[in-house]
Formats: sequence, structure tokens, C-alpha cells
Amino acid sequence: MTEKLDVDLANHITNMSPVGVVITDADDKITWVNRTMCEFVSVPPETLIGADYAELTSKYLDGYAEHADLWKVSNTVSVQNRWIISLDCPPTPLLQGNAKYFLDATNLMKLKSEVKSLHDQLENNGSADSLTGLLNRNALMQTLEPQVSRSRRYNNPLSVIVIQVDTFAAHDDENTPELDQALTAVSFYLRDQMRWVDLVGRTQDNEFTLILPETNKADAIKLAHKINERIQRLSLAESPEVTISVNAKFGIAAWDKGDDTRMLLQKCRESISAVVPEAESVAD
Repeated sequence: MTEKLDVDLANHITNMSPVGVVITDADDKITWVNRTMCEFVSVPPETLIGADYAELTSKYLDGYAEHADLWKVSNTVSVQNRWIISLDCPPTPLLQGNAKYFLDATNLMKLKSEVKSLHDQLENNGSADSLTGLLNRNALMQTLEPQVSRSRRYNNPLSVIVIQVDTFAAHDDENTPELDQALTAVSFYLRDQMRWVDLVGRTQDNEFTLILPETNKADAIKLAHKINERIQRLSLAESPEVTISVNAKFGIAAWDKGDDTRMLLQKCRESISAVVPEAESVAD
């Protein structure tokens, strides 16, 4: 058993503690507060002593819905957004009422806010689609803009293909793959077939967009035919023994003089059809 502290020493240590302390009597009236607690709520001890504990939490502290013991100091002037956590003192026969400890959680809440902000920033600025690993819509659109600018400056060919997955079916009736598995299989194939200068991304739930620099419309149509034929028999990444047949619609457009990014994409979407046109009918 530890030796008892001198009363004056114990009072001094508790008063100087970096943890706020509030002691109440059996009627829940505040009988003692230490210096730190007064600093937390920016009021002198005589303002709190004799007041109901409920007055402390209602007048000087704002509750936090997600955590019953987390409080925001409502009347703080010198410190912006100070947060404190309340902890109950274990019951003891030496105490007729109750005691509570209050820990400064301001830095913890700042860190939590920074982590959330960073997470949101990463989500907004991330370039990869979470399912397929391809470029997401924002990233793909950002890369298309300089490609269009390059074609406008140097008159270089540029084509875009939009692929919209309609339906899919397994060749083995005993296996029924999920939509995500089918989309992943398509994305793996597209990524493997693209040249290093080509870009491919998942721009909507069931849609892929290909950006093809230095490619005229005839060659883009030939590529669309090849893709359409190949996706009739794709192996699932998770189960290579399972093959699926994917039905898709294709939109194909080539950059023309005067086209900006919006106009090029609009032409591509207006051309979406379940039937891929014949390359021979397109003049270079």
C-alpha cells in the first residue's frame, strides 16, 4: 500500500495537473475545480464552484453527437476549437459525490480533421478507378485535353472510342459471374491491347473510354472490331477457367479541325451503336 500524501501536497499536485479536475457533492454541485479546468473553459474558479455540474456542460461545453464524452469548449476566445474528453473517476468511499477528469483532445481532433481532409483530397485527386485500376473519369478527361490541343496545333490524327457494356453471360451455365468480375475482365483485356501512347479509363459504371493519339477513324474502327470480337470470349481474372461473352455498344469519333474536347466526346457519344461500322467506308 502506498503512503498517503500530505493534504497540501496532494492539493498542489492536483491543482497543477495538466488534466482538468472537477469534484461535485452528492447533489451534483461543483465543490472544487483545478486550475487546468478553469483554463479549459476560460472562467475563474469562483464562477464554477457552487454551480450545478449540468450548468458547466450546458453553458461552457457543447456535446458531440458521435462521442458522449467528447466536448467542444463553447466560450473559448484564445484557443480556436478546443476539444476536451471527460472521464469518470472510479467510485471511492473517500468521495461523497463524484469526480471527473478532463483531457485536452484539441490536437487529436485537429489530426482527425487533417486525416479526413487528406483522405478526401486523395479521393478527389486520385487518378485510378478503384475497381479496375484504369484511369478514372477525371484523370482521363485531364489527359484528353492536351491531346486535343496537340491535334489542333499540329493537325495530328486523334480518335476516341467509347465502349458501353450492355450484357454478359458465362459460357458455362453453372457459373454466374458478378458484374464487377465482367468489368474487370474487360479492363484487363483493354489494358493489355493498348499501345504505350494510348490511354484507357473507366468513365462510368459500365463504360470504358479509349484515347488513341496518332490514330485516324478507320484504324479506330478496326480496333473496335477487334475488341468486339475478342470480348466474346474473356477469361475471368479470379477464375481463368470461367469464360464470358460480353455484348457492348461502341461509339467512335475522330478529331476534326475546330473540334474541342467537348465536341469530340459529343460526336463519339452520338455515334454509339451496337453495330460497329465498317472501316472500308471511312475515308482517312
